[in-house]
Amino acid sequence: MHTKINFFDINSVVVIWATEATWKIWNDILKNLESFKWEKMWVNPKWWSFRNIYFYESVSKLPIVPDIAVITIPAIFVVQALQNCWEKWIKRVIIISAWFKETWNIKWEEAIKEIANKYGIKVLWPNCLWYIDAHKNLNLSFWWKQINTWNIAMISQSWAMAVAFTDLAWSSNLWFSKIISMWNKCDINENDLLEDLENDPKTDVIVVYLESLENGIKFYDITKKLTKKKPIILIKSWLSKRWKEAASSHTWALSWENKVLETAFRDAWIHTTPWLEDFFLWAESFSKTVWKEIPESIAIITNAWWPWVMATDDCETNDIILKDFTQAEQEILKIGMPDASSMKNPIDIIWDATSVRYRQILENIVKLNSKVWVMVLLTPQTITDVDNIANEIISWQISNPEYFLLISFMWSSSVENARHTLRNNNILEFDYSRRWTTALSKLIKQKKWSKTPVWEEVEIITIDKTKIELLKNELQKEEKLCSIETTAHILKAFDVSFLEDKLATSIQDVERIFNESKNKLVAKITSKDIAHKTDCWWVIIWIWTKKDAIDSYESILKNARSFHPDAEITWVTFQEMLPKSKEIFIWLKRDISFWDILIVWLWGIFVNIYEDVYIKIAPVSKEDIRQMFKNLKWYPILNWARWDVPIDFESLSDMVFKIMSIFQTFSEIKEIDINPAFANENWSIIVDAKFYL
Repeated sequence: MHTKINFFDINSVVVIWATEATWKIWNDILKNLESFKWEKMWVNPKWWSFRNIYFYESVSKLPIVPDIAVITIPAIFVVQALQNCWEKWIKRVIIISAWFKETWNIKWEEAIKEIANKYGIKVLWPNCLWYIDAHKNLNLSFWWKQINTWNIAMISQSWAMAVAFTDLAWSSNLWFSKIISMWNKCDINENDLLEDLENDPKTDVIVVYLESLENGIKFYDITKKLTKKKPIILIKSWLSKRWKEAASSHTWALSWENKVLETAFRDAWIHTTPWLEDFFLWAESFSKTVWKEIPESIAIITNAWWPWVMATDDCETNDIILKDFTQAEQEILKIGMPDASSMKNPIDIIWDATSVRYRQILENIVKLNSKVWVMVLLTPQTITDVDNIANEIISWQISNPEYFLLISFMWSSSVENARHTLRNNNILEFDYSRRWTTALSKLIKQKKWSKTPVWEEVEIITIDKTKIELLKNELQKEEKLCSIETTAHILKAFDVSFLEDKLATSIQDVERIFNESKNKLVAKITSKDIAHKTDCWWVIIWIWTKKDAIDSYESILKNARSFHPDAEITWVTFQEMLPKSKEIFIWLKRDISFWDILIVWLWGIFVNIYEDVYIKIAPVSKEDIRQMFKNLKWYPILNWARWDVPIDFESLSDMVFKIMSIFQTFSEIKEIDINPAFANENWSIIVDAKFYL
């Protein structure tokens, strides 16, 4: 186990084997260290000092214990170099060297992991491009461009993507606090870095590119707390089947189920996008905005009709509120404006508006003393002094820093210089409305999340420990699909309402069950080898007579032996049919991404055709469960439809919570399938429960 070391706390560096040879990447690392103002050294028995970076023949001869060592030597020598670092008590190491597991040199990789784990060394490796701390001028990479300081931290699993992101950011005047590439993540992974970034005073926004998760549960727990303080933007491009096939060989990634990932990211309030355009747009918006203080309504200023129509539509699409100005406020806004102008929102200051009129309307907004977002739209006409308008906007923002500005100078060449001027003065500038409305919706969402009360950990239902041990012993005797007897014992232990199965192994049993029943019956096959009973006529409903019951019994056994001759049959069970009610389906699963997931949906076509399901990472509260049903598209059918009465959501939520508690209590159970439960205005009850082991 590692002792807790903040990886970013670096004030001294050693590069192991560096060189003076200009054609070597190791030499680039030395060059990049020139601007680092703290202790810097390099090790190579063949060379001397280089550009005031002191040389030493070996790690053991270093005069101090450096905070971090950068290993750039061929892979075959890395194990010994790491051993030397331990002997010098160096606790942080970056291995830029390649040719480990990614080229099947697993033995070397395992040896490095063993040393790191044994001696508590935090290792960023292998084949990683860099670690850069812009605020310290610490560039431990062979990246040649100057990285200016700003407040965005970037984590990238792919060094190629890291280079692409940095190059694009460099051309867009978007800068970083830290840049980290992880590649195969054989030791340090995204969870370690996110934990360290949580309290990093130089980082306000975190952007992430991942191709795999090392510990989904930990990632979820870290991010759902971290995102309350700092926005996380994650680029997500693993949507296609071909990507999954490529990823498994390219970076040893897990093949993820996309919907489960989307659920985890949604519940942790991570902003995800498959588009680089949005990735940079949102990062810039968060980095240049005090998002915790933003207003939630907007005033749009425009000099053309069509752009404000488009902007209004985009605002509505993204749930952005347009400020409603009173008549008195409109009179204030009208000061200095032409008669033909309109002071309703959007505010139309007419096509011939120059910098004078734009400045006047901005000053009028200040007179309202009403905090709103101010969106300035501009389309250039022959009379439009675009550059002057840009300068007036910058001047106004400096004089009124408490106001939040968004700018959209539309079209291209005639506004290019003004757009560049605005961006250089940290004004949020966009070329068309979809971009700024999308960005603004993310800012509003982030503010809402930050003000959401911190949730308490969900306390599941617990039962007597002795009873749990007895049930665990029962489960150990089961195979694949839990028997109806053990399933019933577990459901009763957690006080779950369920319709009991009555087992029939003979015609006489069928007759007895029918005689004892007060309602119509349902018959179904019972077998651990047959999970889905309706697939081949192994369920028969609406049994009215004793003859129907006997015929159903014989027919189900015949069908089972015909369609599944190798199945182990436990005969046939009967249940009484329930009165009119709604069918609910509940599924709990331990996902390959390491999360426990809870899924609810309605019956039949609602899931098979409309794919109307709602997923949450478990455990969740009863209120969360109720909200899950509300989030279904077909929720009105449960709540009210054509004079039908609502189901009892309280009993339904309670039942789902108990099932979830069973799942959390017994790790032996890998999957629970409630198919279905019935609910009406008075009760909720399980008809068929399957526990998979």
